[in-house]
Amino acid sequence: MSRLYQRGVVVLTGVTRFLRGLARLIFVMAVLGAILVGGGIALAVAHFSEDLPDHQQLLSYQPATGTKVYAGDGSLLAEFAAENRTIVPLKQIPPLVVHAFLAAEDRDFYSHNGVNPMSILRAALADVMRYGRGQRPLGASTITQQLVRHFLLSNEVSVARKIKEALLAYRIESQLSKDRILEIYLNEIYFGAGAYGVEAAAQTYFTKHIGELDIAQVAFLAALPKAPNNYNPVRHPDAAKARRDWVIDGMADEGWVTAADAQNAKSEPLGATPRTQEVGQPGYFAEEVRRELVDRFGEKAVYEGGLTVRTSYVPTYQAIAERAFHAGLVEYDRRHGWRGPLQRLQNVAAAETALRTMTDPTAMPDWRVAAVTGVDSGGATIALKSGAAGRIPLNEMSWARKTLPDQRLGAGVYRPQDVLNPGDLVYVEPLGAAAPAGAAAANAPKAAVQRSAALLYGLRQVPDISGGFVVMDPKTGRTFALVGGWDFHDSQFDRAVQARRQPGSSIKPFVYVTALQGDYTPSSVIQDAPISLPQGPGLPDWSPANYEGNYVGSTTLRQALVHSRNLATARLASLIGLPAIAKTVQDFGIMDKMPLYYSMALGAGDTTLYRMTAAYSMLDNGGHWLLPSIIDLVQDRDGRIVYQKGLANCPACYVVAGPRTGADTGGLYKPAGAAEPSMIWLKGASYANNPIYFKPAKTDPLVDGIADHQIVSMMEGVVQQGTGIKVAAVGKPIAGKTGTSSEWFDAWFVGFSPDLAAGAYVGFDTPRTLGDGETGGNVAAPIFRDFMSAALKDAPALPFPDAPGATMVLVNSITGQRTAAGDPQAVLEAFRPGTEPGSGYSGPQMAAMPDAGDPDTQLPASGGVISANARLPIGTVVPPPSAPRRPLTGTGGLY
Repeated sequence: MSRLYQRGVVVLTGVTRFLRGLARLIFVMAVLGAILVGGGIALAVAHFSEDLPDHQQLLSYQPATGTKVYAGDGSLLAEFAAENRTIVPLKQIPPLVVHAFLAAEDRDFYSHNGVNPMSILRAALADVMRYGRGQRPLGASTITQQLVRHFLLSNEVSVARKIKEALLAYRIESQLSKDRILEIYLNEIYFGAGAYGVEAAAQTYFTKHIGELDIAQVAFLAALPKAPNNYNPVRHPDAAKARRDWVIDGMADEGWVTAADAQNAKSEPLGATPRTQEVGQPGYFAEEVRRELVDRFGEKAVYEGGLTVRTSYVPTYQAIAERAFHAGLVEYDRRHGWRGPLQRLQNVAAAETALRTMTDPTAMPDWRVAAVTGVDSGGATIALKSGAAGRIPLNEMSWARKTLPDQRLGAGVYRPQDVLNPGDLVYVEPLGAAAPAGAAAANAPKAAVQRSAALLYGLRQVPDISGGFVVMDPKTGRTFALVGGWDFHDSQFDRAVQARRQPGSSIKPFVYVTALQGDYTPSSVIQDAPISLPQGPGLPDWSPANYEGNYVGSTTLRQALVHSRNLATARLASLIGLPAIAKTVQDFGIMDKMPLYYSMALGAGDTTLYRMTAAYSMLDNGGHWLLPSIIDLVQDRDGRIVYQKGLANCPACYVVAGPRTGADTGGLYKPAGAAEPSMIWLKGASYANNPIYFKPAKTDPLVDGIADHQIVSMMEGVVQQGTGIKVAAVGKPIAGKTGTSSEWFDAWFVGFSPDLAAGAYVGFDTPRTLGDGETGGNVAAPIFRDFMSAALKDAPALPFPDAPGATMVLVNSITGQRTAAGDPQAVLEAFRPGTEPGSGYSGPQMAAMPDAGDPDTQLPASGGVISANARLPIGTVVPPPSAPRRPLTGTGGLY
């Protein structure tokens, strides 16, 4: 026994020693393995950390928010954004929304450090099965990891990307709070349908603010970030509802909603309809705002910088302007006939098929596209996209005579077949139902009764002519409304701002006001007689003509302007000198540099409607310079003012940065001791370090008060007695001037009341004649009239202000001489003291002006070029430049 015992002890000792050795070996191996693993991990971390993206951009996150543009009444006019996003701080996001997203994306968000190992393990086990089926691996990313991937990494499926993602997530969690990470996530993620962030998503899918959503709605939004396209409620409603219900179950599992509330929410339909975010109509005004912002601040700031822009836009004026403009173009277009249907297809079936793909015109909400299904002696039957039938009676086609070259008209319309055929696609406008009555209905054939009882429509046609309309505040230069063409959706070219056209006789007030600043008065007499003026060596003389083809001889300046006498105006230009006229035209901003040709006095130069309306506004403003504008104020994302237009009633003021102290001046702060009008601060405003300054660049006033009052009074005469008489129907004090360029290419009317200025221009984009007799008074003036009638409907009939220091005399508007009360031609005229009729003032020596046939009338040619800055005495005959840049063969303004 002892031997056996001893052998057992020996064996046991050996086993023990072996096990101890093995344990030591295993321990050593484990330690070495841990060192190797740890070293490997350290090396891997070091390796992948070498080229990690800089995560500082996430720490200093500034969301890409677009620019919001507001109208003058505070309503939202437009948004310019690369991404549709509205930032909402986390404290303003309801807990229900937060819980829905945590249930969907990261239920352990507030307990992990950026990476969730348990989620990774679950996903790894699931991926083994998915790999065998050839499916894409599941993700196990936390919200922090999703942010890392969104901002710093790509969507590449690889181990390397996952390692980098985890490393960055740990780093970010160590530097940002959980709430900040969640706030960034909820405002940044994409929800489909162009919506970024929870607020934009709520507006896009439910037309609600985020705080107005119920359980089912917030669960649907939380379901989207995983795959917005796969859970689109329109294309994949079943998948969207299943995902939403899964989110609701998760909220119930976590105790964030009760089981009963969850069940009720799951029983609700999706009720989500993605829509494109449209804020009003972009339109010409908003596009001009966008262009100016991009010019000032750059595209990145406009589309991602979160600017807030306040404009002078007035929606009511814009709506009135568009109605008047469209009506004016339609009225002109109908005078010049029918250019044919939209399409002429081979049969009715083809037309009805094509009809389904046609869109109704956006500029005219009441117009519809229709297919002509039949034509008989009394009219045409039509079918609309809605399936409804209608009828166009013959009398609604009487205007549709064929359009011939030069806007002439073809033969009259006596049969519907002269205009329409079955299979035509046309525009129509509902007129109302017409039902036969009494015996007529009883005795008429059934088919005739059905036709006459159908809804009646008028035949319509989109004008091929265009133009522009501008509405402006004549006291500040702020633009209230802007129409740049028939339809912004069809053409973004802004004819009010971008089109440079000949203004015709609408430039004449600036010729006459130049004379009125010198020795001339409205009663001064000038010859309206033939005149020829040289254009330079080797060029034929320029011989303008009156619109009527005649001349009236001696006439006053008032009557010459009222009736737009070209011969009198050309003669006046030769007397006061082109440099003086050019200075006036340039000071008022009509042209940057007026060429020194006599035809410029009749509007042969190029300008824009916007510039011309601004210039007229300055006349309405007592001759004071204005900065025409569409933007009042721009703030950055922090609310600091980075641009502001000059303040009202302070033409020489500008905004500067700095502390605002001093006496309160009615909402404005003036620094203590500052001399007016050196600088003005806005009360309570916060300014950026380097705001864009507004600094006047013109002397002020541009013309003296008496001359300005005289020209405004003369322009009132244009409306009351002259070429703008169609505007007199407004029934309020209005001053203005018509303009028509050579061969009736361009038609203008620009004018103003004491408190509102507007301008209308009509013409073809490729210049051609509007047709014989289509003057500014016939084409543009009715647009101006219709606008002013509506805009001033409830406004008092305020007269234009008096001229300080002027002598007011009652004169006959035709002779210019003193008259008595009761004279139907009497007008109260302003004169500089000592220049009124009967005072002995002789004025310029007009009587000595020779006729055109007299050689002395011809201005001598000169080898020199006249300087635009030259100042010559009134009455000096100015020789033209010896080498004009182009021959001027036209007559300039006609009417």
